[in-house]
Amino acid sequence: MRASPLLLAAALLLVAGSARAPLGGSMEAPAWSPGDFWEYRFNTTFEDSVYLDGTVRAAVSGVRAEVVRGVPQDVFVVNTSGLGVLRGSFQFSNVSVPATGTWNLTGEEWIATASRKIVKSLVVIAADGTVPVPVPGTAFHLSWTNLTANRVVQDTFTYPVPFGFSGTVTLNSSWREDVVIQLDDNPPETLSNVNETEIGFGVALASRGNTTVPAGTFETFDVRETWPDGTSDRFDYAPAAGNNARTEAYNASGGPVSRTELVAFRYRASEPPADPTGTYVAVGLGIAAAVVAIALLVRWRRRRAAREKEYTPPSLREPPTSGP
Repeated sequence: MRASPLLLAAALLLVAGSARAPLGGSMEAPAWSPGDFWEYRFNTTFEDSVYLDGTVRAAVSGVRAEVVRGVPQDVFVVNTSGLGVLRGSFQFSNVSVPATGTWNLTGEEWIATASRKIVKSLVVIAADGTVPVPVPGTAFHLSWTNLTANRVVQDTFTYPVPFGFSGTVTLNSSWREDVVIQLDDNPPETLSNVNETEIGFGVALASRGNTTVPAGTFETFDVRETWPDGTSDRFDYAPAAGNNARTEAYNASGGPVSRTELVAFRYRASEPPADPTGTYVAVGLGIAAAVVAIALLVRWRRRRAAREKEYTPPSLREPPTSGP
């Protein structure tokens, strides 16, 4: 049974960093600390059927030791949240049904301090609205829960990343998705998927430039990801913002399917210390994706294409590799 395109809703891409000098010949890892946060506005579409607009926020809450898939490691804990509106149509009982409503997102991600990759992610999305069946104004409720754990198998994207770099990352991921769709007081339709798979993708530090978003104008590194199904992502990483100033996802034909823009942030490593002799408790991290809206869209699309090739890609997309 196929999951509704509506599931491809709300996620978020984190970012971090600040550098006022011109960009150098390599991209350094950002230094995060508790209290850092990033807010984005985004819009996304899926196969011209579902349109999502809203805001997402990622906030660093701390660092702790965890064991993920048998691997003990220190992780950076990032809490994510978001909300917005939806319009379009989704599949219900093999019928395309127009829908309008709102969505909200909550989640938590663990990012390894050593590899700077997302090793565990929990995302919960709830959406409510109306559809015209069985009668106009019929209420619908949808909930989507995704739990993913990743093991890094191979990783050539390590900091500092030299300008012009290109390489690959391979992940082994286990994931579970649970989807519940309900119309009015009718019995809910429940969909569940559990799987484990390994997939590799290409990553390159292609160019440098300037990116203007609501939070300001930033000098940025252009990081590109390419996936086996032909889809791709672009991350305009701003050292001066500590994260991606803008992200874009493209389908296999090169058409845009999602976009985020930085609206506000706090990156403590870029702030002048209150006490010149003091130091920040900083954790070197890669461009992490606390993903959740855009990443979910990309994950679901890749997973569906992969099923046609007799495998299922990971439910959690890595950061520019090193999206909510």
